[in-house]
Amino acid sequence: MHREIAKGVYYVGVDDHHTKLFENLWEIPLGVSYNSYLIVDDKIALIETVKEPWTEEWLDNISEIIDPAEIDYLILNHMEPDHTGALPHIAKIAKNATMVYSPKASPMQKSFYDVGLEEKTVEDLEEISLGSKTLKFVHAMFLHWPETMMTYLVEDKILFPCDAFGTYGALNGKIFDDEIDLRMVEQESRRYLSTIITSYLKFVQRGIEKVKELGIEIDVIAPSHGPIYREDPMWIVNKYAEWSSPELEKTCCIVYGSMYGYTHRLAIKLKEELLSLGVNVKAHNVSYARTGDVLVDSMRAGVIVLGGPTYDAFPFPKLWTFMNEMEGKRFAQRPIGLFGTFGWGGGGVRKMKKWLEDQKFEILEPVIRVKARPTDEEEAELKKLAKTIAQKLR
Repeated sequence: MHREIAKGVYYVGVDDHHTKLFENLWEIPLGVSYNSYLIVDDKIALIETVKEPWTEEWLDNISEIIDPAEIDYLILNHMEPDHTGALPHIAKIAKNATMVYSPKASPMQKSFYDVGLEEKTVEDLEEISLGSKTLKFVHAMFLHWPETMMTYLVEDKILFPCDAFGTYGALNGKIFDDEIDLRMVEQESRRYLSTIITSYLKFVQRGIEKVKELGIEIDVIAPSHGPIYREDPMWIVNKYAEWSSPELEKTCCIVYGSMYGYTHRLAIKLKEELLSLGVNVKAHNVSYARTGDVLVDSMRAGVIVLGGPTYDAFPFPKLWTFMNEMEGKRFAQRPIGLFGTFGWGGGGVRKMKKWLEDQKFEILEPVIRVKARPTDEEEAELKKLAKTIAQKLR
């Protein structure tokens, strides 16, 4: 199925309802779309391909409009395989096409596929004429790979921003923002940003500023995943700007693990104390929560609290994994609360504290270590920690 976006500009992407884990990490219960766009003018340009298993459906969509062999330019904004997996297949059909990408994409293409088509590497703000339509290429380094660029269709004022402004969720034929529930889009795009783009938030801000500084008019934003924004294209830009802002929210996120319920009870007591102090707080049990959801709530939280039992003299494994995600996702500095339980030797909280110190996080006092059930004094310490958190957030 294809749909027209503007005269001579078509959506030819596909939906993926099969993949359960995006990047084999992040749950996508609503699926995901791989968006590809065809521009038909004196010259024909195809912007991005799709993930390889969906090649046949994608080629069918293109064939509804033109013979794929007639394609003149293959515009590759980003070399990640969910954008380029079908490249070797289209290359066998469109044998006279020229691959267009940034200079840093050239060696990636050769290492991934080594397709023998002619290539054209484009510099920042370079243009290609298709006849009555003009493509302008905007380098967007680390949004979210080093070779990434955006493509701007000058005459129709359409920005193809690649992974920027993307979202999880299949489109099911409703490809425009005015055809779908934006509450779902807001939820899934924030989860997409939190799981995929968190390490590169400063580059999101730079990319937004760069586009604004160019002074180009944008009537439509057509990303590589999720809906096309034609009714209010700045809605998703403003959301991304908010979610990538270095200014954190005045919220607290408790991330904890529990083996037999002792740590769980501490986490709930702390949550209740914080709520009684008027703190906006969310809690996630890492044994059951989706990591993507934990990242959504913790990425922007002004204070994070980590809690878990000692396990083989180390922090609870799933909590330890989340802490490694904090490092890998380059979480911004903020105060961290810390509590934990142990049955005999302990060690989990001490190792978490050392890790946080090495990462240069501010550790809130008191740090709470409880042997099995909390004493009255330790429950008083928990209340004290809640007050410290509330004061920090004010």
